[in-house]
Amino acid sequence: MATYKLRCNLLGHSKDVRAVAGTPEGHILTASRDNTARLWGPIEDGINYEQKQVYSSHSGYVTSVCVVPGNATHPEGLVVTGSRDSTILAHAVSGGQPVYTLAGHSDTVSSLEWKNGLLISGSWDHSARVWKNWECVQELKGHEGPLWSVVGIPRAGGDVDQHPVSILTASADKLIKLWVEGKVCKTFSGHKDCVRGLAVLNNERFFSCSNDASVILWAISGESLATYYGHTNFIYSICVLGNGGFVTGGEDRTLRVWGSEGNCIQTIHVPAQSVWAVASLPNSDVICGSSDGTCRVFTAAAERQADPSDQKEFEESVANSTMAVGDLGGVKKSELPGREALFAPGKRDGHTIMVREGEKVNCYSWSVASQQWTPVGEVVGGAGGSQGTSGKVLYEGKEYDFVFDVELDEGNRLKLPYNLSEDPYFAAQRFIHKHELPQEFLDQVATFVINNTKGMTLGVEGNSEMADPFTGGSRYVPGNASGSGGGSDPFTGGNRYVPAAARPSTGSGAMVDPFTGASSYSTQGSAFPTSHFFPQRIPLRFEACNASGMTAKLIESNDKLAPEAQLSKEMLEGLVGAVSGTGDTNPQLLAPLEKALQWPAELVWPALDVLRLALRSEPMQKEWLADDRGDALVSLLVTLIQPPSPTTAQLLALRCFANMAAHEPGRCVLTRAMAQVVSATVGISPYPNKNVEIAAATVLLNYSVTLSNIEDQCQILSGASVVAISAKDPEAQFRTLVALGTLLCQSDKCRSFAGSLDLKPVVQSLSNITNPSKVGECAGHVLRLL
Repeated sequence: MATYKLRCNLLGHSKDVRAVAGTPEGHILTASRDNTARLWGPIEDGINYEQKQVYSSHSGYVTSVCVVPGNATHPEGLVVTGSRDSTILAHAVSGGQPVYTLAGHSDTVSSLEWKNGLLISGSWDHSARVWKNWECVQELKGHEGPLWSVVGIPRAGGDVDQHPVSILTASADKLIKLWVEGKVCKTFSGHKDCVRGLAVLNNERFFSCSNDASVILWAISGESLATYYGHTNFIYSICVLGNGGFVTGGEDRTLRVWGSEGNCIQTIHVPAQSVWAVASLPNSDVICGSSDGTCRVFTAAAERQADPSDQKEFEESVANSTMAVGDLGGVKKSELPGREALFAPGKRDGHTIMVREGEKVNCYSWSVASQQWTPVGEVVGGAGGSQGTSGKVLYEGKEYDFVFDVELDEGNRLKLPYNLSEDPYFAAQRFIHKHELPQEFLDQVATFVINNTKGMTLGVEGNSEMADPFTGGSRYVPGNASGSGGGSDPFTGGNRYVPAAARPSTGSGAMVDPFTGASSYSTQGSAFPTSHFFPQRIPLRFEACNASGMTAKLIESNDKLAPEAQLSKEMLEGLVGAVSGTGDTNPQLLAPLEKALQWPAELVWPALDVLRLALRSEPMQKEWLADDRGDALVSLLVTLIQPPSPTTAQLLALRCFANMAAHEPGRCVLTRAMAQVVSATVGISPYPNKNVEIAAATVLLNYSVTLSNIEDQCQILSGASVVAISAKDPEAQFRTLVALGTLLCQSDKCRSFAGSLDLKPVVQSLSNITNPSKVGECAGHVLRLL
């Protein structure tokens, strides 16, 4: 098979290219986080493409795209797009306003396919829908997680006119379902993580790809026929080629071409962290959308390949890119080989090695086609870097801190996966059992693990100095007046949990059997890695009080009202006096506030500021939030958050919700109204200024502290992911990261759900922030949970 090389770059999107599709005429469709989809057509040179049209009617980023062939009504065909705004829009190829708007999904439309006159859509709302003549004719519900991919398979037999296709759906619940005539007739189980993509090979077989880094070939009858490994991280997308082969793209910066026998025959590195989407053109050229906002086209036809200078520029951009050591596994920099390692051939296409070149560590990938090593980037963070920076390595579908190459006396080189939370002897015994090695290798393998992870522990920070994670400075912590900082939680003042693998030795020297001993480490423990940034234990409050300024603004707003709606100056001053002290507020002194909260939206914000301060008081909450009053107040605040309310009203309403979490009465109201509050908070993203960003992030952070129901926590996780994407202010970014960390370290389900939200690339981008350093450092700690 000929080698694929760069054909051209499609430049125009300003953010990640999340979906791509080819048309029968050889045109290309792209969809992006910049809220647009674009149509590209080939130009006369037969190599490059030019932008033909931009479709920009969505209010959220565009997540899926497909083309509808022309008919009598629309001779040129239609471009159909799905978005995070939960709508599907059908556009004329020539652009303009959408011809059709399809509503029905309640969350991101993640996948679209046109098959035999039907439009099939999949959504994060756990459902798929079938549309005929632009109306929904079926809703397919059965999955317990967001849907990531839907495809149709033409049917022969049955009621073909009414149901011309069978439908496959892939979900974050790790399952694939086959639907016939609107009912589930088969469930495919085999992946260990979220199923991200589907590709139909023929009417009898199809492929699936997953976050577990595997591709499975299935028979439509239900059997798993083969499993293919090659990627070292999540696989996001898959498409088939005309020769029976297929192409995949994933989080390991690569596009991989596979032969019809399932062997990886070519690995193409790109200068971007994530290859989000792949598709093929009728001529078997491959389209690739990635996180750097670029769509690239690769071809095996020599006459369509870019000229040598463009090829060289692409190769240099790959070589000059940087990657985290977590992409490759944990090893010591001092033990890495020098350039002499490049004299030996690689074992397979895409085989990667790290080479020490002076003070740098560079990564090289072996190309079977050219029989040479090609540079694919500089490794940053130090080989075998810390937990905060290195992330996880996927091996056979599972996440590990390290994947070592172990060469035993017989000369066998085998993979040894290891997590820092494990007892080295436990990992060694598992390795020996898997490879059927003699038991006398146990000490040798365990010693190898211990020697290569010296000084690396889970949950222990190198700096014991206590710092407030929200200000960066030292602060008083009740119960720890000595200021020693020895292992004290800066949020609660109590000692924090340190996983067993990180605890210092007792010094007794007693050997405990890691497999049968009563005090042995158990991999089934419920604790998750913690950080000095999270979990947050206490809700945050907005405490600042400028009494004179508040009084002046109340009087100013009051003077603009009709006389019958005004309050006396004494009443206004009494309101400020009641909330400006440090003690509990007397609810009786706030009776005039109820009238002030009914002021018009453009004038009400000073009254909201009084309410914000009053909600710090537990007696005030007990009085004002009792019975139906709490629900009525929530409805008022939600209304003031939603457009067209002025920014000042939105800001103060969000701050009121944040302070409502200070005491139990407010927490009960917030829990009851969680869906309503979170929807309003997230719904106005992107936010008008940094103060609103911080307020929104604080509302979600406080929810992460107070909620205990797993389903509710997952909803907060989803909302926090939206704020993490849109927030520009460092403090808002930091508080959102603390919320994410607090949720992720509480349950497996939150961590699994995070995988379906594409959180990892968002957090990785925040981990690059160095000013203030707490943002990047906290992001690094969140990454180890993803």
